[in-house]
Amino acid sequence: MSTFFLPEHFRNRPYAASKLHEIVQWASASHPFYRQKYQRDLSSPCEIPLLTRAEILANNDLLLNNHPETGRTSGSTGIPVRFSWSEERQQISRRESLEYTNQWLGGALPRAKIIRLKGASDPESADIGLPAQEQVNFLQQRFQTANATSVITYPTNAAELSQHILDNQIDMSHIQRFSCYAEAFESWQEQLVQRAFPNARIYTTYSATELGMIAARCPYEPNFHHVFAKKLAVEILDQNHRPCTEGAIGRVVITDYFNRRSPFIRYDIGDLAAYAKCPCGKINLPALTQITGKVRGLLRRPNGQRVMFSNLDAALRDIPGIAQFQVVQKSLTHHILRFVASPGLNTALFAEQAKALFYAEFGPTITLALQQEDTIERGSNGKFYASICEID
Repeated sequence: MSTFFLPEHFRNRPYAASKLHEIVQWASASHPFYRQKYQRDLSSPCEIPLLTRAEILANNDLLLNNHPETGRTSGSTGIPVRFSWSEERQQISRRESLEYTNQWLGGALPRAKIIRLKGASDPESADIGLPAQEQVNFLQQRFQTANATSVITYPTNAAELSQHILDNQIDMSHIQRFSCYAEAFESWQEQLVQRAFPNARIYTTYSATELGMIAARCPYEPNFHHVFAKKLAVEILDQNHRPCTEGAIGRVVITDYFNRRSPFIRYDIGDLAAYAKCPCGKINLPALTQITGKVRGLLRRPNGQRVMFSNLDAALRDIPGIAQFQVVQKSLTHHILRFVASPGLNTALFAEQAKALFYAEFGPTITLALQQEDTIERGSNGKFYASICEID
């Protein structure tokens, strides 16, 4: 490493340091995107620079390096990132998934997946766009025909499905395992799932399409997610690009050690999380906590300060008569609150309560427009976003 020095996260971590050195040395010598990037960024000794989404989108063809596109991100934060995995990289991901299922979950169960279907369907999968009752019918049919006692879906859909099951007193006691992925899993969503599926153990994974599984929930200590550190490195950085202290939320930066078609080296993926030490004592892997998903969902105060949506989200849910809502921040001082009303909603009272909450969170200088909808649609990726910040 003659032109750069190791980021702080990798110091005193022999395996991580050697793998980072290996992929950086290879990329700087053999990959056109990184030859160009490192020639520009590493003209003098410095820390290995971060890789931003903007850089990828501006040079995506160069990053692919004439390899066939094997996948692309959902586009939930804008234009999708296109990437390529070799067969070897795909085998690493499959092997990792198998080890997780066998060693962490206790083995595979017949399953029913409710996800976004991108192509031809298969018997164990249903599309996320189905109404809740049709999803229930699918789960029951899978249990009758295949003894499927495991459910896999996204957290937002899990909450809607669970509420429907509770409202209609549908028996789901046969489900033994419920797994959520692809979105941040909020505590209120988990509580609904546990009530609707009383005999199910709940699992979550933290993943990104271009990287595969990043971490998985500890089966012994559910507040922690263990990082798959043999495959990739996870850094949690503050606004000055320095490692956060334990428990402090920062930006997630990831290095994939094994993708040599379209390498992701110190890639700022736009998520937030915090370092943690899991007390389980049984899984010898680093841990994360407070995984909050895309920065896209954070809102901003008039002074530009980012603010987590979770507090406002919980307060809005406490207002009776709202079936669904979504906050869209158009500027530092202008918000739109889209909502679907339940029967009997006092709209004038709701407007008063909502404005009081927004003023308390953002101050009296902001404006709030209320926009009643018949339904609030999912994104094209099958996910639902309760908050969207449109400020760059």
